Amino acid sequence: MKNSKLCAAFLACACLWACSTASPDGPNPGAIDPGIGVTEVKLFDTKDKVEQSLGQPASETPNPFNAQNIIVQYPDMGLEISYLNGAVGSIVMYRSGRDSDGVEWQVYHGSTSEGVWPQSDVKTIKKKLGAPLKELPKAVVYPGLWIRLDDKGGVESFSISKDEAAQLQ
Repeated sequence: MKNSKLCAAFLACACLWACSTASPDGPNPGAIDPGIGVTEVKLFDTKDKVEQSLGQPASETPNPFNAQNIIVQYPDMGLEISYLNGAVGSIVMYRSGRDSDGVEWQVYHGSTSEGVWPQSDVKTIKKKLGAPLKELPKAVVYPGLWIRLDDKGGVESFSISKDEAAQLQ
């Protein structure tokens, strides 16, 4: 009886600890630089410079809403790059999983200097980065970094965009 009470107390403490701990820090701290880019690609880089760094993309698609915009994907690296008039206009970093278009993404292996990365949970992000500038139904917005959320409120991706960065100034 005494052992079962002790075991129950231990399990309760373990559960509380597990529920209250933050998700672990991501790899390569500083690889995601909000408002600037990631280690491999920066906003305003040319397509040639990006391909020298990353190689050929798995796919290249014109944006149906903007003929000057080309979207390229590197699912094995967890990166999607959008070019506007030949220069990087946005960088999206994905968490692992399949998106609504059926693309199977590997997680981007980099994090902010605070250790936040696409595999982080929203609770950890807010704890490490503080209060966001804006909270939207499907995004949490920090200076130079939009964190997009899925339908269940989990992190779907991070994005850095020259337009989003300008909107926040």
